[in-house]
Amino acid sequence: ANAGNFDALHGALEKAKKLRESGVDFSKFEGLEEELAAANQTFSKLTAEKIGFLTHFLKQGLQLNNTDMLDEALKTAHRIGIRNFDAKLIEKGKDRLDNLTAVKGFLELAAKQQDKEPLETALAKAKLLGLQETKEFKKAELAYKKIAKGSFLDIFTSGTKAKSRSNSPANKKKPQTPGKPKLFGASISDGLKLGSTELPNGQRVPTVCYSCIEHIRKTGMTTEGIFRVPGNRDNMNFLMSKFEEGNGNEAKFESIYDTGGVLKQYLRRLPVPLIPFSLYKPCLLVANQHNSSDPERIVKMKELLTQVPKDSKVLLEYLCRFLKELSAYESVTKMGVNNFAIVFAPNIVKPEVETQQSMIVDMNVTIDVMQCLITHVESLFFEETTETKEA
Repeated sequence: ANAGNFDALHGALEKAKKLRESGVDFSKFEGLEEELAAANQTFSKLTAEKIGFLTHFLKQGLQLNNTDMLDEALKTAHRIGIRNFDAKLIEKGKDRLDNLTAVKGFLELAAKQQDKEPLETALAKAKLLGLQETKEFKKAELAYKKIAKGSFLDIFTSGTKAKSRSNSPANKKKPQTPGKPKLFGASISDGLKLGSTELPNGQRVPTVCYSCIEHIRKTGMTTEGIFRVPGNRDNMNFLMSKFEEGNGNEAKFESIYDTGGVLKQYLRRLPVPLIPFSLYKPCLLVANQHNSSDPERIVKMKELLTQVPKDSKVLLEYLCRFLKELSAYESVTKMGVNNFAIVFAPNIVKPEVETQQSMIVDMNVTIDVMQCLITHVESLFFEETTETKEA
Protein backbone atom coordinates (compact mmCIF):
# COMPACT_ATOMS: atom_id res chain seq x y z
CA ALA A 1 0.00 0.00 0.00
CA ASN A 2 2.87 2.37 0.80
CA ALA A 3 4.52 1.67 -2.56
CA GLY A 4 1.33 2.60 -4.37
CA ASN A 5 1.92 0.07 -7.15
CA PHE A 6 -1.47 -0.65 -8.75
CA ASP A 7 -0.75 -4.13 -10.17
CA ALA A 8 1.14 -5.34 -7.09
CA LEU A 9 -1.56 -4.03 -4.77
CA HIS A 10 -4.31 -5.55 -6.88
CA GLY A 11 -2.55 -8.92 -6.78
CA ALA A 12 -2.06 -8.79 -3.01
CA LEU A 13 -5.69 -7.89 -2.36
CA GLU A 14 -6.88 -10.69 -4.65
CA LYS A 15 -4.75 -13.19 -2.70
CA ALA A 16 -6.14 -11.84 0.57
CA LYS A 17 -9.66 -12.24 -0.75
CA LYS A 18 -9.04 -15.88 -1.71
CA LEU A 19 -7.51 -16.61 1.70
CA ARG A 20 -10.51 -15.08 3.46
CA GLU A 21 -12.88 -17.13 1.27
CA SER A 22 -10.93 -20.30 2.11
CA GLY A 23 -11.61 -19.68 5.85
CA VAL A 24 -8.54 -17.80 7.09
CA ASP A 25 -9.45 -15.55 10.05
CA PHE A 26 -7.44 -12.34 9.61
CA SER A 27 -8.52 -11.02 13.04
CA LYS A 28 -6.12 -13.50 14.63
CA PHE A 29 -3.22 -11.59 13.12
CA GLU A 30 -2.47 -8.35 14.96
CA GLY A 31 -2.91 -5.25 12.81
CA LEU A 32 -3.69 -7.20 9.63
CA GLU A 33 -7.29 -5.98 9.30
CA GLU A 34 -6.11 -2.37 9.62
CA GLU A 35 -3.45 -2.94 6.95
CA LEU A 36 -6.02 -4.48 4.61
CA ALA A 37 -8.38 -1.54 5.13
CA ALA A 38 -5.56 0.90 4.34
CA ALA A 39 -4.59 -1.15 1.29
CA ASN A 40 -8.19 -1.14 -0.01
CA GLN A 41 -8.38 2.62 0.50
CA THR A 42 -5.14 3.13 -1.42
CA PHE A 43 -6.29 0.76 -4.14
CA SER A 44 -9.58 2.65 -4.57
CA LYS A 45 -7.63 5.90 -4.97
CA LEU A 46 -5.23 4.31 -7.49
CA THR A 47 -8.17 2.78 -9.37
CA ALA A 48 -9.84 6.17 -9.73
CA GLU A 49 -6.56 7.63 -11.03
CA LYS A 50 -6.10 4.69 -13.39
CA ILE A 51 -9.65 5.02 -14.73
CA GLY A 52 -9.11 8.71 -15.38
CA PHE A 53 -5.83 8.04 -17.17
CA LEU A 54 -7.23 5.16 -19.24
CA THR A 55 -10.31 7.16 -20.21
CA HIS A 56 -8.03 9.90 -21.53
CA PHE A 57 -5.78 7.30 -23.21
CA LEU A 58 -8.78 5.63 -24.87
CA LYS A 59 -10.09 8.97 -26.15
CA GLN A 60 -6.65 9.73 -27.58
CA GLY A 61 -6.61 6.35 -29.30
CA LEU A 62 -9.99 7.15 -30.86
CA GLN A 63 -8.83 10.59 -31.95
CA LEU A 64 -5.62 9.25 -33.51
CA ASN A 65 -7.14 5.98 -34.80
CA ASN A 66 -4.24 4.19 -33.13
CA THR A 67 -4.81 0.43 -32.84
CA ASP A 68 -2.02 -0.08 -30.27
CA MET A 69 -3.41 2.59 -27.94
CA LEU A 70 -6.96 1.30 -28.26
CA ASP A 71 -5.91 -2.31 -27.71
CA GLU A 72 -3.85 -1.49 -24.61
CA ALA A 73 -6.55 0.77 -23.13
CA LEU A 74 -9.30 -1.82 -23.63
CA LYS A 75 -7.24 -4.70 -22.25
CA THR A 76 -6.33 -2.71 -19.12
CA ALA A 77 -9.94 -1.57 -18.72
CA HIS A 78 -11.07 -5.19 -18.69
CA ARG A 79 -8.41 -6.04 -16.12
CA ILE A 80 -9.54 -3.22 -13.80
CA GLY A 81 -13.22 -3.90 -14.36
CA ILE A 82 -15.12 -2.75 -17.40
CA ARG A 83 -18.10 -1.65 -15.27
CA ASN A 84 -15.98 1.24 -13.92
CA PHE A 85 -15.87 2.92 -17.35
CA ASP A 86 -18.32 4.75 -19.57
CA ALA A 87 -20.07 1.90 -21.40
CA LYS A 88 -20.61 3.96 -24.56
CA LEU A 89 -16.93 4.95 -24.69
CA ILE A 90 -15.83 1.33 -24.26
CA GLU A 91 -18.22 0.17 -26.99
CA LYS A 92 -17.01 2.92 -29.32
CA GLY A 93 -13.41 1.87 -28.64
CA LYS A 94 -14.19 -1.78 -29.40
CA ASP A 95 -15.98 -0.95 -32.65
CA ARG A 96 -13.20 1.36 -33.79
CA LEU A 97 -10.51 -1.21 -32.97
CA ASP A 98 -12.41 -3.89 -34.92
CA ASN A 99 -12.77 -1.59 -37.94
CA LEU A 100 -9.13 -0.45 -37.86
CA THR A 101 -7.90 -4.03 -37.54
CA ALA A 102 -10.14 -5.18 -40.41
CA VAL A 103 -9.06 -2.34 -42.72
CA LYS A 104 -5.38 -2.96 -41.95
CA GLY A 105 -5.91 -6.63 -42.75
CA PHE A 106 -7.65 -5.67 -46.00
CA LEU A 107 -4.70 -3.42 -46.91
CA GLU A 108 -2.25 -6.28 -46.33
CA LEU A 109 -4.35 -8.72 -48.37
CA ALA A 110 -4.79 -6.25 -51.25
CA ALA A 111 -1.05 -5.52 -51.30
CA LYS A 112 -0.32 -9.25 -51.53
CA GLN A 113 -2.88 -9.78 -54.31
CA GLN A 114 -1.35 -6.96 -56.41
CA ASP A 115 -4.75 -6.31 -57.96
CA LYS A 116 -5.70 -2.73 -58.81
CA GLU A 117 -9.38 -2.70 -57.87
CA PRO A 118 -9.04 -4.23 -54.36
CA LEU A 119 -6.09 -1.90 -53.73
CA GLU A 120 -8.18 1.14 -54.68
CA THR A 121 -10.98 0.03 -52.35
CA ALA A 122 -8.61 -0.78 -49.47
CA LEU A 123 -6.78 2.55 -49.79
CA ALA A 124 -10.08 4.46 -49.88
CA LYS A 125 -11.29 2.71 -46.73
CA ALA A 126 -7.97 3.41 -44.98
CA LYS A 127 -8.05 7.11 -45.92
CA LEU A 128 -11.48 7.48 -44.35
CA LEU A 129 -9.98 6.19 -41.09
CA GLY A 130 -6.86 8.34 -41.37
CA LEU A 131 -4.44 5.41 -41.70
CA GLN A 132 -2.15 7.09 -44.25
CA GLU A 133 0.87 6.97 -41.93
CA THR A 134 0.63 3.27 -41.12
CA LYS A 135 3.04 0.75 -42.61
CA GLU A 136 0.11 -1.23 -44.03
CA PHE A 137 -1.16 1.80 -45.95
CA LYS A 138 2.27 2.73 -47.30
CA LYS A 139 2.90 -0.83 -48.48
CA ALA A 140 -0.49 -0.99 -50.25
CA GLU A 141 0.01 2.48 -51.75
CA LEU A 142 3.40 1.45 -53.12
CA ALA A 143 1.87 -1.68 -54.67
CA TYR A 144 -0.87 0.41 -56.25
CA LYS A 145 1.60 2.90 -57.71
CA LYS A 146 3.64 0.09 -59.27
CA ILE A 147 0.54 -1.35 -60.94
CA ALA A 148 -0.63 2.08 -62.10
CA LYS A 149 2.73 2.74 -63.75
CA GLY A 150 2.49 -0.34 -65.93
CA SER A 151 2.71 -3.40 -63.71
CA PHE A 152 6.22 -3.32 -62.33
CA LEU A 153 5.77 -6.89 -61.17
CA ASP A 154 5.03 -8.25 -64.64
CA ILE A 155 8.50 -7.24 -65.82
CA PHE A 156 9.94 -9.81 -63.45
CA THR A 157 7.19 -12.44 -63.33
CA SER A 158 6.12 -12.81 -66.94
CA GLY A 159 9.15 -15.06 -67.56
CA THR A 160 9.86 -17.44 -70.38
CA LYS A 161 6.25 -18.54 -70.76
CA ALA A 162 5.03 -15.06 -71.50
CA LYS A 163 7.92 -14.54 -73.96
CA SER A 164 7.13 -17.72 -75.83
CA ARG A 165 3.51 -16.69 -76.04
CA SER A 166 4.49 -13.33 -77.51
CA ASN A 167 5.92 -15.19 -80.50
CA SER A 168 2.77 -17.19 -81.08
CA PRO A 169 0.35 -16.18 -83.87
CA ALA A 170 -2.45 -15.81 -81.31
CA ASN A 171 -0.52 -13.19 -79.37
CA LYS A 172 0.79 -11.23 -82.36
CA LYS A 173 -2.76 -10.35 -83.22
CA LYS A 174 -4.59 -10.00 -79.93
CA PRO A 175 -8.32 -10.59 -80.22
CA GLN A 176 -10.37 -7.43 -79.74
CA THR A 177 -13.99 -7.47 -78.68
CA PRO A 178 -15.83 -4.45 -80.07
CA GLY A 179 -18.78 -2.84 -78.35
CA LYS A 180 -20.64 -4.33 -75.43
CA PRO A 181 -18.87 -7.17 -73.53
CA LYS A 182 -20.34 -10.62 -73.99
CA LEU A 183 -18.87 -12.16 -70.85
CA PHE A 184 -16.60 -10.08 -68.59
CA GLY A 185 -18.82 -7.19 -67.55
CA ALA A 186 -21.97 -8.78 -68.99
CA SER A 187 -24.82 -10.37 -67.04
CA ILE A 188 -24.82 -14.05 -66.08
CA SER A 189 -27.60 -14.71 -68.59
CA ASP A 190 -25.44 -13.22 -71.35
CA GLY A 191 -22.52 -15.33 -70.18
CA LEU A 192 -24.64 -18.48 -70.30
CA LYS A 193 -25.67 -17.65 -73.86
CA LEU A 194 -22.02 -17.30 -74.87
CA GLY A 195 -21.04 -20.59 -73.29
CA SER A 196 -22.47 -22.78 -70.53
CA THR A 197 -21.61 -26.13 -69.00
CA GLU A 198 -24.05 -28.56 -67.40
CA LEU A 199 -23.35 -29.68 -63.83
CA PRO A 200 -24.11 -33.20 -62.54
CA ASN A 201 -27.35 -31.87 -61.00
CA GLY A 202 -28.56 -30.73 -64.41
CA GLN A 203 -28.06 -27.03 -63.73
CA ARG A 204 -25.85 -24.87 -65.95
CA VAL A 205 -23.09 -22.36 -65.12
CA PRO A 206 -20.99 -20.11 -67.36
CA THR A 207 -18.24 -22.16 -69.00
CA VAL A 208 -15.56 -19.72 -67.84
CA CYS A 209 -16.46 -20.42 -64.19
CA TYR A 210 -16.68 -24.16 -64.74
CA SER A 211 -13.34 -24.26 -66.57
CA CYS A 212 -11.55 -22.30 -63.83
CA ILE A 213 -13.01 -24.24 -60.91
CA GLU A 214 -12.56 -27.68 -62.45
CA HIS A 215 -8.98 -26.86 -63.49
CA ILE A 216 -8.20 -25.95 -59.89
CA ARG A 217 -10.02 -29.04 -58.64
CA LYS A 218 -7.90 -31.25 -60.89
CA THR A 219 -4.47 -29.68 -60.49
CA GLY A 220 -4.45 -26.94 -57.85
CA MET A 221 -6.14 -28.07 -54.63
CA THR A 222 -2.83 -27.95 -52.73
CA THR A 223 -1.52 -24.67 -54.19
CA GLU A 224 -0.33 -22.39 -51.40
CA GLY A 225 -2.01 -18.99 -51.46
CA ILE A 226 -4.71 -20.06 -53.93
CA PHE A 227 -6.96 -17.02 -54.72
CA ARG A 228 -4.70 -14.82 -52.58
CA VAL A 229 -1.57 -14.76 -54.75
CA PRO A 230 -2.23 -12.74 -57.94
CA GLY A 231 -1.98 -14.22 -61.41
CA ASN A 232 0.09 -12.79 -64.27
CA ARG A 233 -1.94 -9.99 -65.83
CA ASP A 234 -0.77 -10.65 -69.41
CA ASN A 235 -1.67 -14.32 -69.11
CA MET A 236 -5.02 -13.51 -67.54
CA ASN A 237 -5.91 -10.95 -70.22
CA PHE A 238 -5.09 -13.49 -72.92
CA LEU A 239 -7.25 -16.16 -71.27
CA MET A 240 -10.10 -13.71 -70.76
CA SER A 241 -10.00 -12.67 -74.41
CA LYS A 242 -10.36 -16.31 -75.46
CA PHE A 243 -13.43 -16.80 -73.25
CA GLU A 244 -14.81 -13.43 -74.40
CA GLU A 245 -14.61 -14.64 -78.00
CA GLY A 246 -16.43 -17.83 -77.10
CA ASN A 247 -13.26 -19.87 -77.63
CA GLY A 248 -12.77 -21.01 -74.05
CA ASN A 249 -11.73 -24.45 -75.32
CA GLU A 250 -8.55 -22.80 -76.65
CA ALA A 251 -7.68 -21.31 -73.26
CA LYS A 252 -4.63 -22.99 -71.74
CA PHE A 253 -4.13 -22.26 -68.05
CA GLU A 254 -0.41 -21.96 -67.32
CA SER A 255 -0.72 -21.21 -63.61
CA ILE A 256 -3.25 -21.91 -60.88
CA TYR A 257 -2.90 -18.27 -59.85
CA ASP A 258 -3.90 -17.19 -63.38
CA THR A 259 -6.90 -19.52 -63.16
CA GLY A 260 -8.02 -18.09 -59.84
CA GLY A 261 -7.48 -14.56 -61.13
CA VAL A 262 -9.72 -15.10 -64.18
CA LEU A 263 -12.53 -16.46 -61.96
CA LYS A 264 -12.27 -13.47 -59.61
CA GLN A 265 -12.29 -11.06 -62.56
CA TYR A 266 -15.48 -12.61 -63.91
CA LEU A 267 -17.26 -12.28 -60.55
CA ARG A 268 -15.91 -8.77 -59.96
CA ARG A 269 -17.15 -7.46 -63.31
CA LEU A 270 -20.70 -8.78 -63.07
CA PRO A 271 -23.02 -5.75 -63.34
CA VAL A 272 -25.15 -7.29 -60.57
CA PRO A 273 -23.29 -9.45 -58.02
CA LEU A 274 -24.36 -12.98 -57.14
CA ILE A 275 -26.04 -11.56 -54.03
CA PRO A 276 -28.17 -8.85 -55.69
CA PHE A 277 -27.89 -5.25 -54.48
CA SER A 278 -31.45 -5.48 -53.14
CA LEU A 279 -30.39 -8.21 -50.69
CA TYR A 280 -27.24 -6.47 -49.44
CA LYS A 281 -28.84 -4.79 -46.41
CA PRO A 282 -31.17 -7.72 -45.54
CA CYS A 283 -28.18 -10.12 -45.50
CA LEU A 284 -26.20 -7.80 -43.24
CA LEU A 285 -29.21 -7.39 -40.96
CA VAL A 286 -29.51 -11.16 -40.50
CA ALA A 287 -25.78 -11.45 -39.75
CA ASN A 288 -25.99 -8.63 -37.18
CA GLN A 289 -29.10 -9.96 -35.47
CA HIS A 290 -28.06 -13.62 -35.29
CA ASN A 291 -24.54 -14.76 -34.43
CA SER A 292 -22.81 -17.65 -36.19
CA SER A 293 -23.98 -20.22 -33.61
CA ASP A 294 -27.66 -19.18 -33.83
CA PRO A 295 -29.67 -21.68 -35.96
CA GLU A 296 -32.07 -18.84 -36.81
CA ARG A 297 -29.32 -17.25 -38.91
CA ILE A 298 -29.42 -20.21 -41.33
CA VAL A 299 -33.22 -20.11 -41.49
CA LYS A 300 -33.30 -16.37 -42.27
CA MET A 301 -30.41 -16.52 -44.73
CA LYS A 302 -32.05 -19.41 -46.55
CA GLU A 303 -35.23 -17.36 -46.89
CA LEU A 304 -33.24 -14.50 -48.45
CA LEU A 305 -31.56 -16.86 -50.91
CA THR A 306 -34.97 -17.74 -52.36
CA GLN A 307 -34.98 -14.17 -53.73
CA VAL A 308 -31.69 -14.63 -55.61
CA PRO A 309 -32.23 -15.09 -59.38
CA LYS A 310 -31.91 -18.72 -60.43
CA ASP A 311 -28.77 -18.34 -62.59
CA SER A 312 -26.98 -16.43 -59.82
CA LYS A 313 -28.07 -18.91 -57.16
CA VAL A 314 -26.83 -21.89 -59.17
CA LEU A 315 -23.41 -20.30 -59.65
CA LEU A 316 -23.23 -19.14 -56.01
CA GLU A 317 -23.94 -22.66 -54.75
CA TYR A 318 -21.41 -24.18 -57.16
CA LEU A 319 -18.74 -21.71 -56.05
CA CYS A 320 -19.44 -22.06 -52.31
CA ARG A 321 -19.42 -25.86 -52.46
CA PHE A 322 -16.07 -25.73 -54.22
CA LEU A 323 -14.59 -23.25 -51.72
CA LYS A 324 -15.71 -25.41 -48.81
CA GLU A 325 -14.12 -28.43 -50.48
CA LEU A 326 -10.94 -26.44 -51.07
CA SER A 327 -10.83 -25.28 -47.43
CA ALA A 328 -10.13 -28.89 -46.39
CA TYR A 329 -6.58 -28.34 -47.70
CA GLU A 330 -5.98 -25.29 -45.48
CA SER A 331 -2.95 -26.85 -43.76
CA VAL A 332 -1.19 -26.88 -47.15
CA THR A 333 -2.69 -23.89 -48.96
CA LYS A 334 -2.76 -21.59 -45.89
CA MET A 335 -6.25 -20.59 -47.10
CA GLY A 336 -9.32 -21.49 -45.04
CA VAL A 337 -12.99 -20.47 -45.13
CA ASN A 338 -12.27 -17.10 -43.51
CA ASN A 339 -9.53 -16.35 -46.05
CA PHE A 340 -11.83 -17.21 -48.95
CA ALA A 341 -14.57 -15.06 -47.41
CA ILE A 342 -12.18 -12.09 -47.25
CA VAL A 343 -11.20 -12.59 -50.91
CA PHE A 344 -14.68 -13.17 -52.37
CA ALA A 345 -16.96 -11.01 -50.20
CA PRO A 346 -16.05 -7.73 -51.99
CA ASN A 347 -17.11 -9.32 -55.30
CA ILE A 348 -20.26 -11.08 -54.12
CA VAL A 349 -21.72 -9.19 -51.14
CA LYS A 350 -21.53 -5.51 -52.01
CA PRO A 351 -23.80 -2.43 -52.18
CA GLU A 352 -24.78 -0.73 -55.40
CA VAL A 353 -23.13 2.49 -54.20
CA GLU A 354 -20.12 2.48 -51.88
CA THR A 355 -20.49 4.77 -48.86
CA GLN A 356 -18.36 5.45 -45.80
CA GLN A 357 -20.73 3.15 -43.90
CA SER A 358 -20.33 0.27 -46.35
CA MET A 359 -16.58 0.75 -46.75
CA ILE A 360 -15.73 0.76 -43.06
CA VAL A 361 -18.55 -0.42 -40.81
CA ASP A 362 -20.07 -3.10 -43.07
CA MET A 363 -16.85 -4.75 -44.22
CA ASN A 364 -16.58 -7.24 -41.35
CA VAL A 365 -20.26 -8.14 -41.70
CA THR A 366 -19.99 -8.82 -45.45
CA ILE A 367 -17.09 -11.18 -44.72
CA ASP A 368 -19.22 -12.85 -42.05
CA VAL A 369 -22.06 -13.32 -44.56
CA MET A 370 -19.69 -14.83 -47.14
CA GLN A 371 -18.21 -17.14 -44.52
CA CYS A 372 -21.72 -18.26 -43.58
CA LEU A 373 -22.52 -19.05 -47.23
CA ILE A 374 -19.43 -21.24 -47.56
CA THR A 375 -19.62 -22.95 -44.16
CA HIS A 376 -23.34 -23.80 -44.36
CA VAL A 377 -23.63 -24.28 -48.11
CA GLU A 378 -25.36 -27.67 -47.78
CA SER A 379 -28.09 -26.36 -45.44
CA LEU A 380 -28.57 -23.04 -47.21
CA PHE A 381 -28.99 -24.48 -50.69
CA PHE A 382 -30.81 -27.68 -49.77
CA GLU A 383 -34.31 -27.64 -51.26
CA GLU A 384 -36.93 -29.98 -49.89
CA THR A 385 -38.71 -32.16 -52.42
CA THR A 386 -42.12 -33.72 -51.99
CA GLU A 387 -40.46 -36.99 -50.98
CA THR A 388 -38.31 -35.41 -48.25
CA LYS A 389 -41.28 -33.48 -46.84
CA GLU A 390 -43.38 -36.67 -46.65
CA ALA A 391 -40.51 -38.53 -44.98
